[in-house]
Amino acid sequence: MIIDMHTHYVPADLADAFRGRKVPPYIETKEDGFEIFHMPHGPLAFPPSFVDMEARLGYMEEQGVARQVVSFPGLFGLDSIAADESLPLVKMFNDATAQLTESHSGAFSSMAALPFADMNLAVKEYKRARNELGLMGAILPVNGFVSLADAEKFRPIFEIAQDIGGHLFIHPGRRPDEVPETYDPNRRTPFSDSVPERMALVVQDRVAHCMVTLLFSDFLDPYPDVTLQVANLGGTLPMVIERMDQTAFTRGFDRPYPSEKSQRVHVDCSSLGPRALETAVALFGADRVVFGTDCPIFLTDWSKKAIDDARLSDVDREAILFGNAEELLERHT
Repeated sequence: MIIDMHTHYVPADLADAFRGRKVPPYIETKEDGFEIFHMPHGPLAFPPSFVDMEARLGYMEEQGVARQVVSFPGLFGLDSIAADESLPLVKMFNDATAQLTESHSGAFSSMAALPFADMNLAVKEYKRARNELGLMGAILPVNGFVSLADAEKFRPIFEIAQDIGGHLFIHPGRRPDEVPETYDPNRRTPFSDSVPERMALVVQDRVAHCMVTLLFSDFLDPYPDVTLQVANLGGTLPMVIERMDQTAFTRGFDRPYPSEKSQRVHVDCSSLGPRALETAVALFGADRVVFGTDCPIFLTDWSKKAIDDARLSDVDREAILFGNAEELLERHT
């Protein structure tokens, strides 16, 4: 059995709403019917697999996935635009994903989308998502946690999650203050070469900064009952944690060292391979790693192969594939 904690879904009526927009996030339909989702940082093919959840169920069966936890993709940028634009659209997503969860009992759990440009409205929608719709929690943007000052702006979400329960999923995505005042369709990437590779590094660097904020400050101390999942194995943090420890030692910092403070959150293995997984397990512990794929953007069998090829015990492999996720689901659904 496999539980996939990192997947995405775009309901059909929400996709139609994006087809009616002309600035990101929006969907462009080509003459041949091929569709492109225009995200804040660039375009992405938008196949029917984002929308067709009956086909998704068939794909899950083929892959041996018993349940997916679905969310609206953070990098699509919906939760960062002005609240008067985002609120009706995030409500559309939350209503649809609640219906999806109810109509396919046991196959899906759902994370709410929230309108972060107005934190009061975001808190209100979180309450509705948890208390009325029965959603598991909410998805938050990584860029909201790249510094402690940024994280403070999202504290109300942690406070309400501590109060009424919930699982928070921190996924690559921008903050509202990063939305440009005007949309420039000719805006170019800041990189002149190797653009996909450099963009991948930027994203994972920001995930690592998010982990530093969460793990090495007291931000999480008031929220012992909130479970937290950070995407992509915590970014580049596992690769540099030993350098952080050596820096702490050689400069005479008090213990605990960074590696000894790194077990406070869960991370998922979406889109990464066996060597990265081994490194993350060595740092966080197998009990803090959950299976994730970023389906349908990335391939489920890629993440399955990473689990198979990683040098892990059978006990650790089973914990990552389903055991750790089962505990989170039992707590919040």
